[in-house]
Amino acid sequence: MSTAPKTNENATSEVSQNQPAATTNGVAVSEVASSQEENIDLEAEANDNEEHSPEEVPYQLKIKAPNGVVVPIIATSQETIQDLKQVVSETAGTIEYSCFYLTLDGQRLNDFVELGEIEGLEKECQLGLVEDQYTEREARLHVTRLRDLLVGPTTANPNIAGLDAGASIFSTIKHPKGGSDDINDESDSEEAAKPTQTNKAGKGGKKKNDGGAGGKQAAASGEEDQQEVEGEASVKSKPIEHAFKGYELGKVPSFNVISAEEAIAGLGLPQCIKQIILSGWNPVPRYRQLKGDLLYLLVTTIENQSYHITASRTGFYVNSSSLVRFNPEPFGEARAGQAGVRESDFYQAHSLITLLRRLSARFGRGLDELQREVARRETVEVLPFVSAEQAASPWLVRGAANRVPGAYDLGHPQEVCLRLGAQGTDSLRDWNEELQSIREMPRSNLSERVLRDRQLHKWYSEFAGAVVVGAMGVVDGEMLPLNPTEPKDQHMFLHDNIFYSKGFDGRDMFTELGGDAAAHVATGKDITGVRLLNQLDTEGLHTLGSVVVDYRGLRVVAQSVVPGIFRRQDTTQIVYGSVDNGVTVGADAEFHQLLAPVAKALHFGEHVVADAEGTEFSLYTSSDVKGLTGTDGRKYMLDLYRMSPVDVEFLEAECTEAREGSSLPVYPHKLVLLRPELLDIFWETSVRKAVQEYAAEKAKRSEEAGKGEDAKKPEEGEPGTETAEAKKPEDAMADFDFSLEFTPDAFTHIQKKGSESGGSAEPPMHAAVRSASKFLREVGVPAFAHELASYTTSPLSGDALVTAMHQRGINMRYLGQIAALLPGDIEIVRNVRRLVIFEMISRATKHVVRRLFRATPAHLHGEVFALVANGLVGTHRCTDPTQLLSAEAHAVRELRELTPSVLAEEIRAQVALRFRFDLAADFVETLVSGSERILLREATLKVGAQLALRQYHFEKPQESAVQAEVLASLGLGHGKLTKVAKRQVRELIDAAMARQLVVEADDVLNFVAKTKVSTHNSSFADEAFEAGRMSLEQGQRTLGLELLLESLALHEQTFGFLHSESARCYAVVSLAHYDAGEHELAAEYMAKAVVISERTVGLDNPLTIHNYLNLALYEHARGNTLLALRLMRHAVDLWGLVNSADHPDLATAHNNIGVMLQSLRLFDDALVFIRSALEIRLKLHGPDSVLVANAQHALAKALALTGDFKAAVQVERDAHKFFSARFGDEDPRSKETAEWLAELTFNAVRTAKLTKAAREKLSQAATLGGLMQMDRGSQQEQQQAGAEAAAAPQAGNAKGLLPIDDLIKFITGSSNLADKPRPSGGRRAKGGPKGSKR
Repeated sequence: MSTAPKTNENATSEVSQNQPAATTNGVAVSEVASSQEENIDLEAEANDNEEHSPEEVPYQLKIKAPNGVVVPIIATSQETIQDLKQVVSETAGTIEYSCFYLTLDGQRLNDFVELGEIEGLEKECQLGLVEDQYTEREARLHVTRLRDLLVGPTTANPNIAGLDAGASIFSTIKHPKGGSDDINDESDSEEAAKPTQTNKAGKGGKKKNDGGAGGKQAAASGEEDQQEVEGEASVKSKPIEHAFKGYELGKVPSFNVISAEEAIAGLGLPQCIKQIILSGWNPVPRYRQLKGDLLYLLVTTIENQSYHITASRTGFYVNSSSLVRFNPEPFGEARAGQAGVRESDFYQAHSLITLLRRLSARFGRGLDELQREVARRETVEVLPFVSAEQAASPWLVRGAANRVPGAYDLGHPQEVCLRLGAQGTDSLRDWNEELQSIREMPRSNLSERVLRDRQLHKWYSEFAGAVVVGAMGVVDGEMLPLNPTEPKDQHMFLHDNIFYSKGFDGRDMFTELGGDAAAHVATGKDITGVRLLNQLDTEGLHTLGSVVVDYRGLRVVAQSVVPGIFRRQDTTQIVYGSVDNGVTVGADAEFHQLLAPVAKALHFGEHVVADAEGTEFSLYTSSDVKGLTGTDGRKYMLDLYRMSPVDVEFLEAECTEAREGSSLPVYPHKLVLLRPELLDIFWETSVRKAVQEYAAEKAKRSEEAGKGEDAKKPEEGEPGTETAEAKKPEDAMADFDFSLEFTPDAFTHIQKKGSESGGSAEPPMHAAVRSASKFLREVGVPAFAHELASYTTSPLSGDALVTAMHQRGINMRYLGQIAALLPGDIEIVRNVRRLVIFEMISRATKHVVRRLFRATPAHLHGEVFALVANGLVGTHRCTDPTQLLSAEAHAVRELRELTPSVLAEEIRAQVALRFRFDLAADFVETLVSGSERILLREATLKVGAQLALRQYHFEKPQESAVQAEVLASLGLGHGKLTKVAKRQVRELIDAAMARQLVVEADDVLNFVAKTKVSTHNSSFADEAFEAGRMSLEQGQRTLGLELLLESLALHEQTFGFLHSESARCYAVVSLAHYDAGEHELAAEYMAKAVVISERTVGLDNPLTIHNYLNLALYEHARGNTLLALRLMRHAVDLWGLVNSADHPDLATAHNNIGVMLQSLRLFDDALVFIRSALEIRLKLHGPDSVLVANAQHALAKALALTGDFKAAVQVERDAHKFFSARFGDEDPRSKETAEWLAELTFNAVRTAKLTKAAREKLSQAATLGGLMQMDRGSQQEQQQAGAEAAAAPQAGNAKGLLPIDDLIKFITGSSNLADKPRPSGGRRAKGGPKGSKR
């Protein structure tokens, strides 16, 4: 159902890629996107080719409710009646309906039938809404839904996802004053900023009509210049307030940039009712159940009136009970005829919302106001999550002082009863049966696949939410184990039909591989294996629902229960693989046949293993992977942690005791596997290489054969060859033979005895595994390091770095090798090298914290993390934070001895152990100092901690700085304060100055459960997305946009709006509209991408920052430049918090800010940022760089706009010198800079002469008449200079001497200052490589 514009996708996974950037000549140039040809005709093409989808015509339905409201809905044939009901329930006019059914011509429609399957349903028709009878469950859901509505748009469930999870702050950026029309306030400011432009447009037309008379032209010029001076004076008298007013380059932004406090507090939600709770007269007596009573409620309105309400099968009515007397009779009937009592119908209604509107006028007004507030926001901003587990948890959240409950509400402890029922039966689910039943749903066509994928995603979301709650209970000790007599680490739990175990080697299965360390890794690899099989989706093979949860230092593995797993049987259920490390091996023929397509997709070959008796068996997968036949007859695959081969080169080099010439310790485990992405890359590379070799060899043979034929038939050789090839084109690769297969059992303890004997050569599949391992170490890792060093890939944060590595099949254990390949003495590499090292430090910190958590009680975990954080980033504030531990924490030896030096050594040991990198002993001083905020963020996210939002000072702050922060936090200016305000400010300042630590124990508010789930993407949606993106790159905009919209629809139908994949689609669709000149659509889609990315990946995630930067560009193209600057300011502040000012991509952002400020005629402000862009590039790339020359050219234009022609000449001369020397005088860039240099030089000379003449006049005026006459003479000289400047172009055709508006036209190449930048096209420096992401 199309209730919102169709999707957007992130233009890149890293901020540096595909970021639209505007040049200073007003022509859109993408400095980081892949270069494309100029798309001049895209806009015309968009107008000529409207988006007419070739698909079926959608349904345009109308649903008429009993209250008279008609809800129009546009839906596809794949939508179900349940989907329509959901829309009705969320529409403001019909929000009171939750228990109803829809009818067509009086016939009730099945909720789960698709529209395309309903007989008699036309494309345009009206359905009826009929109120249905309640059940006890429906009544409970109706009440809980009302309670949720009254809370308003809030964040996700904090018990699952953490504090402020899923919050969005986009509305506070778009509407900083809280109003819905703040965006329009900038129109006045922009018009005030451009009076000259408006006048010049009119004068240009008039001037043209005056003909060619020189006298008239001169008079017009003089008049224009006079008006221009007056116009500029009016601009100066009314300065524009923009987001970068007073901005300090290089200053670290405030942590408040990711504060959700204003967004949550700014909702201004009205209180509609005091309380809605379950009455103490519950449960309903049996004799009243026969009368239809379901629940009893106690409602207190804002008017302090209390009502006892009965939820019955026909609806809700006020009964006659009180707090001391039970009387379930309807109030209207029992009190009929009494004074003040209305008719009985007044006290009953089908919906509780309708009834409360009657009973309380303030409830109705408050609910209407709340709905207006919700409607004002982006749809995706207020949508609830399918599962709270999917919501992003910010690492900085509102402090404890802002979390005090607003009112005493007895309904909160009743939530569980309302949602799950008195017996909790709603929570009892057979998770495994549900999952396998969904897997067995039909999938013969697209609609069936979409429905199946949607149900799978919904199941995984709900399962993950339930798992998080259960895992937290396991860690907190709230569950009873199934085996309480065994050691604690071996405890297993069964709760809500979900099986839980801890990530330890409880059964000694990994003793030879590294014990607990190997078991910990195996759990994560198992999730990867399950995800692989789910993605392949082989019919007949089943996997369990699996989730891994890391919470407070413990890893908990949760799985759905295999049918019959707990039953004692005489024969084993494991029929494929080995359950006892190869002592016995199973090779069931049916399993083997089912695994054949899996092996082919994963490039696995059939290999032979032997059991303890020497019997040989043929397997496709590793013998550690188990095939089990459940009591339900289904075939399940378990223990999928070995679904990829061993990284044998790393295993032999780093995981054995005999290691010559290395001071590094032995790697902690031997379960070092290659990533599946690496196998795919290596296989494709090998195929490509084989094809090239085959083609070269065949060409050589053909050449030799051709020579022989030429000797016999010199005149007919070539035509004959063409004829032969034309006859049999299919034979070109007929004799090409390529085979490359791996075995996951290669180089393991379980393999065929003597597989490597009988010769020095390894078996082919073993050799393939070794070749892939060498490819990773010798090709993959160095290539990625080169990408980082050459700025082809420039991740902004640790998350982006990890994503980039995984996409290339590189494991985290190679971080040390990557860091070693990045030279630390090259300026451009320092940023990314620091990022790589910080990723190692933060991961090492996670291991240290995990060990400390296990050694301390749970209530001290906040103090533990604060101690580690202070030892890592707070040594300039407190040299030994252990001295400030509480008495209970000081009694723990592990904490008492953890001084900053001890912590640093332990982190160095962990980095050397896990990443094979020798961290400098003084890394805290040399690397961390100055970048504490970056490392604090990375470590906090890795551990899952949530800190109170405040300004963390890593050194002792100045009182003046603290005072400014306090005033800003309280919303107080620098004016006169009241006594109460002064006292409050003084108390806050004193408290801040008295802090001895950077992070105190009270600052640690929560720990979030980190999850790894086995869900997979929708294959159809991904294929449509990739096809759409490729079509756009090939210039097929109509087809590309159609495919992207189809992909977006599939993503929304499968995952819902609130999913990172939906955000990715929205962003790419937005970019396509922007390229076509459809700026409003582009901004609309990108705004949704911003909100979705904020809520699903994080407020300060690189994807979110990137989307903000693009949205700012689109809003600027729409003419909303002040809003665009606010968005840019927020993105740049996030940038400064996540990374630092030496990131190369920051130059692009500063360049775009300068262009926006120039469009507001704020040339001096723009000059600051354009000069900053040049300084960043000059620092990183040196003077001999195309990027630097482009920045110099842009700076020369900016200087010309400010009137500093002398400096402009100097800068432009450097740019021209570079282009001319590098590309020659005939290159377009050389010609352009030469033209500019000539014009600017001419203008600089003319300006110098005018300045000299002006000085002489001023000197004479000062001598003759004093100050007043000097001012007058100066004014006359300025007018004369303006007249000469206006006339000069006619004589010398010097563009540099044009009046300011004509100069801007010349610089931008257009008369419209709001000409939009485009992400691609326009003039582009050709010196960089094609596709450069700089």
